Amino acid sequence: MTGDEGGRVRRWLRQLSRTMTLRQVLAAGATVVVLASGLFGGLATARTAGPTEIVAGEPFHAEPFDLTVERLRWSDDLGLDEDVRGRYLVAVATVENTSDHPVYTSTIRDSVRLKGLDGFYTGLLGEETGPSDDAAPQVLVLADASPLSAVAPGLEYEVAFVWEQAASEPLPTEATVAVSAWTWRRSSLDDQLMWFDPTVTHAGTLAVSQGRAS
Repeated sequence: MTGDEGGRVRRWLRQLSRTMTLRQVLAAGATVVVLASGLFGGLATARTAGPTEIVAGEPFHAEPFDLTVERLRWSDDLGLDEDVRGRYLVAVATVENTSDHPVYTSTIRDSVRLKGLDGFYTGLLGEETGPSDDAAPQVLVLADASPLSAVAPGLEYEVAFVWEQAASEPLPTEATVAVSAWTWRRSSLDDQLMWFDPTVTHAGTLAVSQGRAS
């Protein structure tokens, strides 16, 4: 409210006070405050938006990637040359780096999580398990099952985000996939430019179906 507008309101209230009781003046003043606040957004309620819903097969952007989560699968054998500790849960997705900066393994792995499940192996080796929220996936190129070490600007890959879950846990029929966006900025410690500040911007619950035998 400008100074001129405030002066007009005060003069109007003084005129009212000559013909109205104190209670009536206070009520009128409260009405003016409410109306003015409404006009200038003073009483507007801030809405906290949650993550945008992920729908299987529909593309979305979470900096620095354009992603499409195609499907969730489970299998007890992916044909990988390793001992299977339980079962695999796999999110098949298309990932494209739309930024001007490379994205390396740790950022790629930390961009996607499964939420609300338990019994997930927290490392590539060993038997320690924990909640799915804390388990970073392996990221494999779907064409040849090689690890995806980096995504250069402008490149697109079809990938498999692969988690291992203990066989003692119930097989999930659905799982929530959460995707984080990142900010390219300088480190406050060494001034190095890197991807920082992962924030979950997209999440969706998808059905888990059995994958094809390898």
